[in-house]
Amino acid sequence: MSSKQLISYGIILEDEILYCSNNDKYSIFEIVLFVEKLLRGFNPKRTWRLNNIFLKSPSDEKERIIIRHLLTETNESLFIFVSGYFEEGSQEIRNMLGDFFDKIKAYYPTADVIKKCSKKPIFKEIIKIMTDYLWSKYEILLEHEEIKVEVNPGAINKLLYCGISTQGLPIITKLFDTSLLQNLNKEINPENIDLFNSSLSAQLATIEMNTLIRAQASIKEIHIADLEDKKNKKIILYDSIGKYSLAVFASGNFFEITDLMKILKHQISKEKVLDEEFSGDLKPFRYLEKFFSDLDKEFA
Repeated sequence: MSSKQLISYGIILEDEILYCSNNDKYSIFEIVLFVEKLLRGFNPKRTWRLNNIFLKSPSDEKERIIIRHLLTETNESLFIFVSGYFEEGSQEIRNMLGDFFDKIKAYYPTADVIKKCSKKPIFKEIIKIMTDYLWSKYEILLEHEEIKVEVNPGAINKLLYCGISTQGLPIITKLFDTSLLQNLNKEINPENIDLFNSSLSAQLATIEMNTLIRAQASIKEIHIADLEDKKNKKIILYDSIGKYSLAVFASGNFFEITDLMKILKHQISKEKVLDEEFSGDLKPFRYLEKFFSDLDKEFA
């Protein structure tokens, strides 16, 4: 990390981007809004907290948005975040984000104050002074940091959902954890399971397409902290297979889940039907459901 321009800062309150340090990153920051809509829709208790998002550009550049996500006194989602080309395990970036958050809260103690002050020109000047200071404090620390991988011992892997889509259209999908319906106080019956699965698959595919269209990047990972199950983080992984996309939603140990995702991708990649353009007919894809039949047992 050799240049200050590699780091961008942002503030989002509910559905509005209040601050973006780099206008070129505005479309990247919008991805936080897309994911927040997903979390809010399937976790109305708001016990899921967006932790970080990993992206790759067509030129294979990697960018990660590290996020501090909390609820305000008026029950709105506040996101304070830093984006750049750094590893997910960087503790110094987490420290920088913590400092950024503390300084914002010191100047703007409530969500209402942040929102009102964000309309004034001096708001950007004050935030820039903060971020200039943060860069001077952390630049050397980031350059010399040794990344320590967090293995997350004791986590129990659990597959929640898996699906294949193309151009934002779900093709083959399966909901493995029907207990997710309990978050919505829905009865667990075939009709509600089907509706939930359809909604989840559509939103996951939409996030992927919006990222591609608006940010010209591919979304690869979404990391979510669950306040009711802190040991098992929730992870959404995306990968491409031919002209199609594979999405896996799971909880547990990130590294073990990514390994299982690679195995699944390798198995499905052998299917020739995924090399052809989707014509609108689902019949040629039905047999792919066999890959999902006992997949939850493999993840466990």
